[in-house]
Amino acid sequence: MVAMGTLVTFDFDDTLTLPFKDKEGYWVSGGSVPNMETIATMKELGDRGHEIAIVTSRVFSNGSKERIAVFVMEHELPVERDVVFTNGEWKADFLEEMGSVLHYDDDLEELSRIEAKGIAVVEVAHPPGPRR
Repeated sequence: MVAMGTLVTFDFDDTLTLPFKDKEGYWVSGGSVPNMETIATMKELGDRGHEIAIVTSRVFSNGSKERIAVFVMEHELPVERDVVFTNGEWKADFLEEMGSVLHYDDDLEELSRIEAKGIAVVEVAHPPGPRR
């Protein structure tokens, strides 16, 4: 897979969390239910000695910073770096600058741009059904 001790990064919304269904049955980003499968993967990679970081496209706010920090504490995630907020920018340049060797994300365009930088990617698939 990837060399031990290297940086592995994870998106937050719809990667470490699950999307939620709105009243009309569409999947919507920004849920707070943990994606236990992705969390288990993160913990396993941390246990193997990888450095773990969260990189989100969210716009920085104290509320978002606090929400993610609480989520990290509640689920005992092995995140040692401050969360990186790209403020709506594509993640690829941030990840390249950070030295990420592997990134988990739900956004196919993000994944394509990241992969073009030579960073390995894993798609975290959404549940089946329409999205907003």
